[in-house]
Amino acid sequence: MNAPYNQDVLAAAEACFAQASQLLYCEPDAEVVADQVAERPFQNAPFGMDDADVREGMALMDAWCVAAAADEAGFDERVAALRREWLRLFVGAGTPDAPSWESFYRDPNSQLFSARTLEVRERYRRHGLQIERLHAEPDDHLGLMLGFVGHLIGLEAEALAVGDGAAAGEVADEQESFLVEHVLPWLAAWRYSVDAHASSDYFRGAGAFVFGLCARYAQRFGVAFDREGQVFKRK
Repeated sequence: MNAPYNQDVLAAAEACFAQASQLLYCEPDAEVVADQVAERPFQNAPFGMDDADVREGMALMDAWCVAAAADEAGFDERVAALRREWLRLFVGAGTPDAPSWESFYRDPNSQLFSARTLEVRERYRRHGLQIERLHAEPDDHLGLMLGFVGHLIGLEAEALAVGDGAAAGEVADEQESFLVEHVLPWLAAWRYSVDAHASSDYFRGAGAFVFGLCARYAQRFGVAFDREGQVFKRK
């Protein structure tokens, strides 16, 4: 099941996945965070605001920005604290508090660079992509995978723009299979880890936003999150 999305909706979803990717994969940068505090981009998401988790995530991140704006003298320390939290949650000196690799959650003994990692790498390669630090970091990092989904959404929009409905359908099918096979099976466990260990509204919000965004987009393909069972299922 693939609910058709027009180019405007696809562009909105692509922007959200790109933002989600940066929140998880990129170490907080003072200039970027300063722009967020000044411009308050988390007041509204172009896609997914009809999802409660997306709204919660955006509200938490925006609340952090409001507090940071009111504490101009302490801004540098707030950014430094965000950087320390990002490292603790997603990088870690040993095991991060909220590991963000598919293979950590789904392979025996949390083995990284597993067959699943290679499957993800092959998906990237199929679309002409390769991560910068190939062989030095796992390809199945959630931030990278969200960026890949955003890339596929952009390809679908491009195909629609030139009237190639068949190509658009193929790329939409690729999005569905990638989400269902590589992202959704462990997303709830990851979100639980973020909730349990995040110390700021910024990263608590990022966890809620990422989860809600993926859950809302998956509805396009007839997949919904079963809160009782804490799993994603076909409707």
